[in-house]
Amino acid sequence: MSGLRAISEAIADQVRDVLVDAEDRIDIQVEPRMILEPWPLCVDVYPGDPARDLDSAAFDDDGGYRLTVRARIGTADFDGAYDVLISLMDDEDPLHLASAILEDDTLDGNASSTSILPTDQSGLRAYEHPSGAGGHLGFQVSVLVIPARS
Repeated sequence: MSGLRAISEAIADQVRDVLVDAEDRIDIQVEPRMILEPWPLCVDVYPGDPARDLDSAAFDDDGGYRLTVRARIGTADFDGAYDVLISLMDDEDPLHLASAILEDDTLDGNASSTSILPTDQSGLRAYEHPSGAGGHLGFQVSVLVIPARS
């Protein structure tokens, strides 16, 4: 497998490994696709909008992939959810999401480079459930991945 699917899976695997190693007390759902029915703490990886970065295009390619990595948590325990999200946003915390994404910027050989787009990081926001029942608190970051070319 190569391309966008491999890159998404590599990001999800890397985030899962780093976050579980940093904090084994928290149940974490990390998937390489958009999750419509998240459970307690969820990190999903999916194509951003726009999905390609034309500024990074060269000669015969379409540029790097722009991916959204989103962290969400239920709000039943609002204070606890808030604290976890702040840890994921704090670059001094072992749970820092961006650091987990960049742990191996080659994404196990699938990328020539990986970077967080600093202008495309959200603050905390509410995410509605698709059914309209309840919601989650979270944030998201945009990631630019230049695929490794053979």
